[in-house]
Amino acid sequence: MGIFKRVKTIVQSDVHGYLDRIEDPVNMVKQYIRDLEEQLDRAAEALTQQLLVERKHAALIEQTEALLAKRSHQAELAVDRGEDAIAQIAIREKLILQERLTQYRSQFEALQQQTVQLKEQIVQLKHTYDALQAKKHYLIARVQTAEALKGVNGTLHSFDPRQAVRGFARMEEKVWQLEAEATARKEVQAITSQASGNALQDKLQDSVLLELDALKRQRQEKELKQL
Repeated sequence: MGIFKRVKTIVQSDVHGYLDRIEDPVNMVKQYIRDLEEQLDRAAEALTQQLLVERKHAALIEQTEALLAKRSHQAELAVDRGEDAIAQIAIREKLILQERLTQYRSQFEALQQQTVQLKEQIVQLKHTYDALQAKKHYLIARVQTAEALKGVNGTLHSFDPRQAVRGFARMEEKVWQLEAEATARKEVQAITSQASGNALQDKLQDSVLLELDALKRQRQEKELKQL
């Protein structure tokens, strides 16, 4: 195999191993959860901005309504006083304000609809997030169980009953050897003790015979003296 082909094989093997690690189900779920957390953070920021714009529009509508009421009142006063020029100016501004108010209210309704949609999206994201969290714990439990079973199966696969039987046979033979050694030592000790006892008895017998000879001589000498 050429050097470049070997390098290509090694690179492919490393890439496949890397992809296998990336495609680990627990890691993938964790990554999805991190992505969802980022989406939830962005959605929360977007909702904050949305509510702020909505609140500003509500304030703008209130201000426009107040100014419109003021211009209407000014137009009425001008008409009552016969000041037509001032009345026309007030009415012109009133019409402009009415058009603006219509636009502001339309925009406000659109903002409210966007807020509702954004809140619905956040709720859906939260449901998906909770479901993936539960899925993560479930997958982790399954992976741990699978790894435990894999370890047990590997242990059982590597276990050879015949080797165990041979091992027990060697142990039994060793026990027999120890028992034989213990029995032999016991018998040797008994034989040694008996031999020591016999030797002691033989030595005592010699002393008895000497003492008997001496006693016989004493008795004979005594009898001779009496004669």
